[in-house]
Amino acid sequence: MEEKMDRIERQLRLYELVCSYAVTGLETIEEAFPDSSRRMIQRDLKDLKDAGLVSVNYVRKAKGYVKEKQRPEFNEDTEPRRKAHLKRLNRIGRLMRELYNEDIPLWEKKDNEEEGDVRDYVTSKDSYNELFPGLSERTRQRDFEVLCRLGYQVTYDHRDRCFIQEEFNMGWMEAPEVIDDDYLNGTW
Repeated sequence: MEEKMDRIERQLRLYELVCSYAVTGLETIEEAFPDSSRRMIQRDLKDLKDAGLVSVNYVRKAKGYVKEKQRPEFNEDTEPRRKAHLKRLNRIGRLMRELYNEDIPLWEKKDNEEEGDVRDYVTSKDSYNELFPGLSERTRQRDFEVLCRLGYQVTYDHRDRCFIQEEFNMGWMEAPEVIDDDYLNGTW
């Protein structure tokens, strides 16, 4: 039996999908989330908007969701339990876009030092702490666990004493000003 996806993971996968297309078709969403109802998808899109990540509008002519040009503001006017979820959603969504790492293995650092190249490397942990100062180490670990479940690689290699992070491929495709027949037919 297939495990049901956590709400946060489903919403972050939807965020990743919506950001990848100028117009995210209903068929694309239904294919990616076969067990989710349209109502659930609409609630997830509302959470993504309220979390300040992305805002979309359904355009009948395009048969899908079109992103608005600007990212929305975080919705501060919500009840505390939902606000905690939205903060977590915003935090992990931002990590998908902004987490940075230039860490290298310890042996390579030592080789560089011998050659006179002594410098500090920004690690994934440093980047996280810069983006979200004051959060606990356990919160960071949990956030990195979610990223790993989503398919992003963020790990610490104890042998090489360095963070390993693959390049995150979180793209943002701009939607056109007007969704016309030329755009829909691919003849723009």
